[in-house]
Amino acid sequence: MAADGGALSDALRADEDSSPCHSLWGESQTEPTKYNVIASEPCEGLAQRLQAWDPHRFAYRKTKWAKFADSGMDHIELGGYTPTNRIRRSNVLFLASFHNNDTIMSQFQALVCLCESFIESLTIVLPYYPVGTMERVVKEGVVATANTVAVMLSSLPPVGRPLRIMIYDIHTLQNRFYFSGHALADTVSTIPLLLRHLHAYVESDDEDPMAATRNPECIVDAIAFPDEGAMKRFGNFFPGFPLIMCGKVREGENRIITIHEGSPEGKRILIVDDMVRSGGTISNAAKAMKAAGAKCVTAFCTHAAGKLPDLQKFLEGGSKSGIFNKFIVTNTNPTITAQLPAGDVFEVLDIMPQLIKDLGV
Repeated sequence: MAADGGALSDALRADEDSSPCHSLWGESQTEPTKYNVIASEPCEGLAQRLQAWDPHRFAYRKTKWAKFADSGMDHIELGGYTPTNRIRRSNVLFLASFHNNDTIMSQFQALVCLCESFIESLTIVLPYYPVGTMERVVKEGVVATANTVAVMLSSLPPVGRPLRIMIYDIHTLQNRFYFSGHALADTVSTIPLLLRHLHAYVESDDEDPMAATRNPECIVDAIAFPDEGAMKRFGNFFPGFPLIMCGKVREGENRIITIHEGSPEGKRILIVDDMVRSGGTISNAAKAMKAAGAKCVTAFCTHAAGKLPDLQKFLEGGSKSGIFNKFIVTNTNPTITAQLPAGDVFEVLDIMPQLIKDLGV
């Protein structure tokens, strides 16, 4: 096996060594917690997959998310209450999607109701925290919505034990400190999911003639980051890999991406970042890699956070087509990833296996 296969094994072992058997919330891999699952509309597919995976552990209670025709106000009927109340004294897993302000308010109303229903515990899975990039301000009066949404979550009625709020690859780790009181942020990552995905390809015996273009052993032998923040955040997940860091420099009126550390020459690069929006930064980082002699470049971003037309530019025939050999994302933001076509440059990883692992199943 090539050297990068060994690096993948090292990274996987590091992940396994850091995985506790028992979580802060007392859940054990040998004594799994059973959940009643309530899902926002975009996360209903995830709820269904969880129940199909283990119906004894995950009971999906479908909710009706509606509006009153005359006022447009919320008319929500949570699942699991009738004809028999299955929610009282149960552990509730709430799958949230804060993709716009209206749905945030609707889900807060549901969460308040759940907290007032004499439940045993509440775990809120918020895979993508879209306000996380608005965590600081430089002008008085500008609202730091990363803080205000965290305050709202922290102000939910207490249920006895702390609310567990699971957020994948939150934009900055400092965001966790906006949560307080009885609501604790559990900042988890999808990088272990990526590592297992890459390792599965390396270990495969696929004789398909196209396998060489898909096999990460052929496309990953160094990890790159578009800026210093991404390298500090994710670099420790990749022991054994050469690391390359980019950064922005100003040339006249323009800010361009240059390589600050490491060399991509002759290497097959995987650029890692937490999210893609317009794709400008990660595209320019890829161009810098190729200009410095990289053989090919693949991208991984946890969150497909941009508008769909921006991401469609990476598809075949788009203005950014051909920049990446493959663009890997996860479905933390299903409102966008559900619309990405299969078989093109994007490869969407399902977070469910990682969520199950992180829950302590």
